[in-house]
Amino acid sequence: MSLNLHALVRPIITTINADTPATLQRSAGYDTRPDGSRRPKYLAAQNVLIQVQPLNSGDIKHAEFLNIQGELRVVFGYGSTEGIVRASHKGGDLLTFPPYPGEPILTWMTSQTIEVWASGWSKIFVALQTDRTAF
Repeated sequence: MSLNLHALVRPIITTINADTPATLQRSAGYDTRPDGSRRPKYLAAQNVLIQVQPLNSGDIKHAEFLNIQGELRVVFGYGSTEGIVRASHKGGDLLTFPPYPGEPILTWMTSQTIEVWASGWSKIFVALQTDRTAF
């Protein structure tokens, strides 16, 4: 039996940084249009609670190494999401949430799952999407 330290500190974390309500749409592959272009498909949206944080210096170095560019955030949440894996046509889950409390809700794509813990939490990079109609 392992001790879930996250469960012990969770009330303190949410006192300092409140959970952000978000919507998660898991990738379901893609459809091929008559012209040969592909359009991503997503499963029905789920309401989730996440912790949104800016990238720290280590995260910035990691994102640069992966050549991930744009407006990025680190998101912590229960469960795991799929980062983009082009070779297996997987990933690219979408999260919608405001970048800061009180701001408009924007769409963010999972770029990479960084860490997954036994307690059920995961740490992911998300990148702001500028045009959701492209999906």
